[in-house]
Amino acid sequence: SPRTAARATEARSAAPRRRSVAPRTMGGSSSKPEPGGNEEEYQHIDTGDSLKVKQVLDEATVKAVLDKDYEEVHFIDNLKIALMVVACLFACGAQFNPVPFPKVRPVLGFCCSGYFIFSGIHQLVVRFVERDIVFVSKAKGAAKHGIRLRTDFPKFQDLFTVIVEYDAPGATQSLEEKHC
Repeated sequence: SPRTAARATEARSAAPRRRSVAPRTMGGSSSKPEPGGNEEEYQHIDTGDSLKVKQVLDEATVKAVLDKDYEEVHFIDNLKIALMVVACLFACGAQFNPVPFPKVRPVLGFCCSGYFIFSGIHQLVVRFVERDIVFVSKAKGAAKHGIRLRTDFPKFQDLFTVIVEYDAPGATQSLEEKHC
């Protein structure tokens, strides 16, 4: 009936209208990537989680340096992986040893000691060798040495510091320090 149709139209016009809004990404842009363009995924993070914010900023810093055609040196990472593989082999030896318990005590002691020694060496490498280094490069072109990137982002602060140094034995001189 015409009256029912008029009421339905009235009800539809009285209802709040919903706008369709394109989802926003971390940069605030609502535009869609171009079809032939380089599509990047933005990470959505809680800005109160300072560890995650530092991780995202570190990754962005490394990506920016890699985009400048620097080649990364993986020595410290490979050393840490090798140390933990050896530690895990000791742990597997202790866990899956087929000898019954009373007779296996010396083997368990040896395997547990080996695990703790190699885990401890790993922690020493992380603490004193790697420190806050996020990137080490090989020498580029005619340069005699590469660069080393370190970052600092103290808890409950808003200053992210990128420190660029020469990667040469005993080099502690920073090239330039920028606060972002």
